[in-house]
Amino acid sequence: MSARRGLTVVEVLVAVAILAVLAAEVAFAWRPVREAPIRLRCRNNLNQIAKGMVAYLAGHGGGRWFPFPLDRSRVPHDFNGAEWLASLYWSGVVPDPGVFVCPSSRDSNADGRDLGTRVHASTTFGERSVSYAALHFYSTTDAAGNPAPGAIEDVYPPNMPMASDDTQGPVNHGTANNGGMAVLFLDSHVKFMINTEIDLERGVGRKGGLLWQLRN
Repeated sequence: MSARRGLTVVEVLVAVAILAVLAAEVAFAWRPVREAPIRLRCRNNLNQIAKGMVAYLAGHGGGRWFPFPLDRSRVPHDFNGAEWLASLYWSGVVPDPGVFVCPSSRDSNADGRDLGTRVHASTTFGERSVSYAALHFYSTTDAAGNPAPGAIEDVYPPNMPMASDDTQGPVNHGTANNGGMAVLFLDSHVKFMINTEIDLERGVGRKGGLLWQLRN
């Protein structure tokens, strides 16, 4: 009776390498399945923001004016996209603070504590309190097409972006070849866009691109 021969070191290494390749392929195939519900939640957040803007126009803006949070901005005579969106929370139009946080990011507003209230501003409010970029105080343009300060009126074309996933700071929506961004337009529809349509890594606020009038 011959003794059983064990695996050689080379055979073990080959087996480990094969298992590693198989594991990588499984992980790559599973990624879209894992990301699908996250992307759906992000689109739902932007849909809630769209409904909030419509409600704000009707209840606070006389059917014409979007939020104008100059009295709550951190920079005098200015407001950024995060502050514009947070106005929906401050005014009570969108009471759920989770709507303002992208589920695929590490952002947090501490269940609304970092957003503040309609009475008291928060000293911890920052770009991580709201995950989305949006229109801001300098989104309007003058006759030459240059950015100009002003309130945001309901006069923009319906196919103009109102808000989107943010490209400033940590990228939370994938990289150029495997990611995408949810974009909310002024007609209230949300579209998931990929790298052939927009710059996923530097698109927000960059002149010439679709999202140049947005910032976080």
